[in-house]
Amino acid sequence: MAKVIVADENEGRRTLLANTLEREGFDITRAGTLRQAEGTALVTMPEIVLLEGEWKNGDAIDAAQRLMSDPEFAFKCRIVVLSRNTGQEYLVSAAKAGISEVIAKPIDMKVLIDQLNKHARKQFVPPPADVEGPGSGGGSFDVSMLMGDSTWALPMLKGLVGPEKINPGFIDEILVQMDEEGLEVNEMFDSSTMAAMLRIALNHLVQDVDPEQLQDNENISDDKGESADAPSYDEIGKGEKLGSGKATSSKLKGGMTTMEDILEQQASAIQSDVESVMDDVLDEKPDLVALTPEEDLFGVDPEVLKLTRLTNELVYDLMWSLGRPGTVEDITLITQIEDITEMVGDVLSSFPTINTIDGVSEEEE
Repeated sequence: MAKVIVADENEGRRTLLANTLEREGFDITRAGTLRQAEGTALVTMPEIVLLEGEWKNGDAIDAAQRLMSDPEFAFKCRIVVLSRNTGQEYLVSAAKAGISEVIAKPIDMKVLIDQLNKHARKQFVPPPADVEGPGSGGGSFDVSMLMGDSTWALPMLKGLVGPEKINPGFIDEILVQMDEEGLEVNEMFDSSTMAAMLRIALNHLVQDVDPEQLQDNENISDDKGESADAPSYDEIGKGEKLGSGKATSSKLKGGMTTMEDILEQQASAIQSDVESVMDDVLDEKPDLVALTPEEDLFGVDPEVLKLTRLTNELVYDLMWSLGRPGTVEDITLITQIEDITEMVGDVLSSFPTINTIDGVSEEEE
């Protein structure tokens, strides 16, 4: 049974929605304020937090951003917002805040229940808008799983379309398979020409390699099918974003770069960054703390402490009485009385209220 927090400041609307979802088998918790929804969500870690989009007190996107800043919540939970505002600017703000989906009002309950079931099962649901994920950039393996974003796959695609893979031998294998399947093959092109044509076509699809960089057929080795100038990703620099133009200048060392190789390179970059930061942290020295030596400490007689407190209380009461308007006419004396009253009050506030000797409070005495 999926746990869902229904957060809406309108009690009637909140009750209607909660009751409907309960009949569909969801475990519902109601929240009348955004703060209540945030606190409950961080304690219970529900599968879904269902937020009303419009609030008189607070902002749903700000609340979602605060929730998603908690790593455990961001890993376990999803936020769905019900809103009349479905403009592009609002959707982009929602996506940046970590909201999983914005469902437009008026609500189709069948659609809402279907979408909540998807979120509860952690199925893929397109985000409100395509935005660059937080923390992307240099120093990390930037795979922002966004719709239409394929730049992260370019290094692997380029490894597949290079001359070390698409060469005359590769074409010959295809021709043999076509012949075995009874397909007629036009022999007007030789294997080298067909390999070059296929490489150029595929690189056009990748859209990040200039076809002029490809070598002519004469530079292709017939035995190994390797080119010395073909682009590769074995030498991607640490901290470079995958798919950026900087990576196209690297030279082939032999063999295609695998996902494992790319991850290792990016992990090494992260390790270097972390080590450089941790070195500074570990080199920090704590501030020195001055402690009174044990031989300089001395005890206080509890009876003396009680007498001192009683004396200060009497002095405080006297100074308070003398400080009343009209009791003393001398302005200088009035000022002194006020100062002494304040000082004695500070002394009294510093006395302990619990008798440390017999373990009972003064009120119990």
